[in-house]
Amino acid sequence: MTIEKLAQMSQRKFISIPEEFGKVHQEFGKAHEDIRILHRDMEVGFGSLGSGMKAVIGKVDDIQRDVIEIHDLRSRVERVEKKVGLR
Repeated sequence: MTIEKLAQMSQRKFISIPEEFGKVHQEFGKAHEDIRILHRDMEVGFGSLGSGMKAVIGKVDDIQRDVIEIHDLRSRVERVEKKVGLR
């Protein structure tokens, strides 16, 4: 290989650098857009998850109140059964 050929190869590589950077920049732009869309979708999903959790917590609170009421009614029934002699 001659010095002239080496110089030509080096020159071609240096000339192609801006083109390569342009391609990389374009790919990063696509990736950035994909990440932005993913972030938006995640925010929407987490928002709906939060409202779903509120509904579940509301149902659990209702069940907890029902359980407390059932325990209260059972203790009342036991006292009544003792008074009338069924126990």
